[in-house]
Amino acid sequence: MLGTIIVVFVFFLPCSLAAGHEVLWKYGNTVHGGHQTVYGPQDWVQVSRHCVEKAQSPVNIDTVHRNSFQKLTFLKGFSFKVGNMWRGLRGRLFNNGHAPTIKIEAGFGLLSGGPWGSDLYRLAQLHFHFGCKSSPKGSEHTLDGIPFSGELHLVFYNLKYADFNAAADKSDGLTVIAAFLEENRLDVSNPELEKIAHLMRNMARGDREENERTLLEPNLYSLVPQLTDLSMTPFFSYKGSLTTPPCYQSVNWIVLGQFIPANTYVMDIMRSLRNHDGHPLCNGFRPPQALNGRVIRGYVG
Repeated sequence: MLGTIIVVFVFFLPCSLAAGHEVLWKYGNTVHGGHQTVYGPQDWVQVSRHCVEKAQSPVNIDTVHRNSFQKLTFLKGFSFKVGNMWRGLRGRLFNNGHAPTIKIEAGFGLLSGGPWGSDLYRLAQLHFHFGCKSSPKGSEHTLDGIPFSGELHLVFYNLKYADFNAAADKSDGLTVIAAFLEENRLDVSNPELEKIAHLMRNMARGDREENERTLLEPNLYSLVPQLTDLSMTPFFSYKGSLTTPPCYQSVNWIVLGQFIPANTYVMDIMRSLRNHDGHPLCNGFRPPQALNGRVIRGYVG
């Protein structure tokens, strides 16, 4: 798949910001063609020097080896609140040529407490990673070496900074909550995920103006039920990076221990999405990176 992305300064790149000059990157193998090279993950250092630093994401969450995993009790005071309960959240669903993404435009979701102390984080956007085939391969993180069908990322920025862009390269700038998607053939699917997927059917190829016209009011408590009480939810945390260039090591990761069910109908809709070159968006995930001495903390009760 030659799904190319021009790296420019734009707010909604999933888990990424952009370099100040035109550079092409993709998932899969690097492709050399004509006068232009499109860099795959193994060569992302050509896009950003940060991509070969020592605290990169995603990672394999290894719960067996004690030298890299620490088991802790539930974390009291950790919560997610929708700040404008009267109107709720309003977002814009679009295909940016990289991933189906929802940019939050009205209302706000706040993350407080938890592993990061007294800092407040505001929800900026959410997006999806997924595989091309009906098989358990599509998530960025893996759990004891096992991948899932997909992965949802909810991207927050620290309110001590002016906005998402200002926070993106700061060591405490971002938090991402990751939730695995697990495909099943029993026609069982999260109802909010199914509603979002239904809207995705009408999305054209990426990098088109009409893709920014789909407004929705996502019910995040329905989409990710664990958000209703994070203080009693199993999750894993570690310090890592954006999973696309420029790979800033600014992300406090929270990987939820419970998956979101998705039926084949939902997954097939996501797999049908294309970028502006007509190539599939699926298999849009970075391989797990080395821990390099980092410890993953599991809050499992």
